[in-house]
Amino acid sequence: MKRFVKEELPYVIFLLLLFLTLVVLSIFLIRGEYRRNLLLIEYEAEKITAALFESFMEDRNLDPASLGEEITCFGIYDYSGKALSSFGSAPANLQFLPGDDKSGSFNYDRANQTLTLIRRIGFRQGRMRMSPMMHGRLSTPQFLLLRIKTHEYWVKQSFYRFSMIVVPLFIAGIVLFVGYLYRKNRIYRKSIESQKQLVQLGEIARTLSHEIKNPLSAIRIQTGILKRVLPEDKVNELTVIEEEVQRLNLLTEKIGDFLRDPQGKPEIIDVEQFLNNLLPRFEREVEFQSSCVGRALINFDRERLRSVLENLIKNGFESGGKNAEVKVVLNCTKTRIEIIVLDRGEGIAPEMEEKVFDPFFTSKMKGSGIGLSISRRFVEAAAGSLKLVPRKGGGTEAIVSLKRVRE
Repeated sequence: MKRFVKEELPYVIFLLLLFLTLVVLSIFLIRGEYRRNLLLIEYEAEKITAALFESFMEDRNLDPASLGEEITCFGIYDYSGKALSSFGSAPANLQFLPGDDKSGSFNYDRANQTLTLIRRIGFRQGRMRMSPMMHGRLSTPQFLLLRIKTHEYWVKQSFYRFSMIVVPLFIAGIVLFVGYLYRKNRIYRKSIESQKQLVQLGEIARTLSHEIKNPLSAIRIQTGILKRVLPEDKVNELTVIEEEVQRLNLLTEKIGDFLRDPQGKPEIIDVEQFLNNLLPRFEREVEFQSSCVGRALINFDRERLRSVLENLIKNGFESGGKNAEVKVVLNCTKTRIEIIVLDRGEGIAPEMEEKVFDPFFTSKMKGSGIGLSISRRFVEAAAGSLKLVPRKGGGTEAIVSLKRVRE
C-alpha cells in the first residue's frame, strides 16, 4: 500500500486531473457550439421575418411561391391576435401573444423539426403611429408569425447533445490508454533494469563460483590426506570441515542453476503421476490430494519441476520442525493447474511475502536464501506463477500455477 501511494498515486491524480480538465474544456466548447447554433437559427428567423414584413408593407401582398420551401407559414396580426393577412398554414387567430417586455417569442418543435417565431412589430394600443397608407385599408399590424423548417438545425443540436456524452467517454478511453501505455512502459523499464542487474549479478556470481570451487577442491583434497595420517580419535573433528565444504559446494551449484537457462528442455508431464513418483522419496510422509478430472498435463522441464517441488516441500518440513506435516494438493481447471504445498510452520508475515523471493534473503540459520528465487525463476520461465500466502489456522501455502496443456 505504501509503495502504491509513493509510486502510483501521483500518477493517478495526474491522470484524473487531466481527464477532468479535458472533459470540462470539451463540454464548454460543445455547449458553446450548441448555443451558437441556437443563436444562428434565431437570427435567421428574425432576418426572414424582417424581409417578409418589409416586402409586405411595400405592396400589401406576398406571393406564396416566393416564400421558399423552408417557410411553412407567415402571418400578420392585429393587437387582438386576429389575422390581417396569412399565408401557408398560418392560423386565423394567435393563441399566444408575446409580452410587452419581449421583442419576440421562439417556439421549437422537435417532433416536426420546425421553429415558430411570434414577434411584436407595433406599439401598444393607444400609443401606435399609423402610416397614412394604412388608414381605412387595414388595421394596424401588431404581430408577425413565422414558421420555418429547421431539419439541419435539429441534426446539429442532436449531434452536440450526443457529443456531450460520447466525448467524455472518448477522452476517458484515451486517458486510460495513455495510463496503460505509461504503466506498461514502467514495467518494461523495470524489467530491463532487473535484467541488467541480473546480468551483473551473473558475472559476479560466475567469478565467485569459479574462485570458490578451486579452494574447495584443495580443502577437500587436504582433508582426505589428513584423514589418512591423523589418529582415529582426531578424524571425527574433520567432519565439520567436510560438511561446510559440501554446503559451499551445493551453494555454488545452486547459483549455477539460477544463472543457467531457466526453461531448460520442456516436455509434456503428467503432474499427478509425477507427484506420485516423487513424494514417496522423502524421508517423511507427504499427504497428497488431487481433485483433477482427466490427466493434468503441463509443459515443463522435468528436472526443474523436481527442483521446484523438492525445494517447496523441504521448506515446509523445515518451517514446521521435527513433527512437521506437509500436504500437497493438486487442483485443475480447464486452463490452469495448481500445485499447492501446505505446511503448519511459523508462516510468513504479509510484508515478507515478496521479499522471500529475493536472492540470498533467508530467515534460516543454515539457509542460502536462493532456493525460492530459483524456483520462481523456473516457474515464471514456463509462463506460470509462484506465490506464498498465509494458511488458515497457521502455516504457509506455496501455490504454483501453470498453464494446462490439452491432451
